[in-house]
Amino acid sequence: MAISSRAAACTALGFPSTTAAAPPSSVSVNRRAQPRKAVAAVARATSAGGAVLDPPAFDQSQLDTLPPAQEGGDTGRLKDRKGTGSGDSYKVLLLDDPRHTEKHVETALPQVVPSVTAEAARQLFHESRQKGAALVIVAVKEHAEFYAQMMVRHGLRSAIEPESDMAS
Repeated sequence: MAISSRAAACTALGFPSTTAAAPPSSVSVNRRAQPRKAVAAVARATSAGGAVLDPPAFDQSQLDTLPPAQEGGDTGRLKDRKGTGSGDSYKVLLLDDPRHTEKHVETALPQVVPSVTAEAARQLFHESRQKGAALVIVAVKEHAEFYAQMMVRHGLRSAIEPESDMAS
């Protein structure tokens, strides 16, 4: 038998060759060499009339519920309301300043502290004139600092101080 040119090239490169090379159109597939699961999946897909394979395994632990989120935060309380007295509350004070006008306090303070109305802002302005300072709101330290900074940005003098439970 004559060796084909392909077989000669394979032997020249050091590959083992057979005496006769099969033509490329006569490639056969050995079904027994495939894994049994793949054959079973193909058999199910073809017998059902569609190309649907088994669904992948799903880990149910992924659906464990998370603890519920806590809502809100400390929005503060006005001076006439009593809180729990947790000890971390701070007073936000409006300090008297000759640059403050009633109209300025009436417009700026409700923008800074949402729980303060325009009428309450006017009362706080007059109280700060009489006493030197007026209690605007009581809140946790972080919120109190924020309110005080925002009051300064709006042109109002402010201060914060710890709320003492002894005075209540």
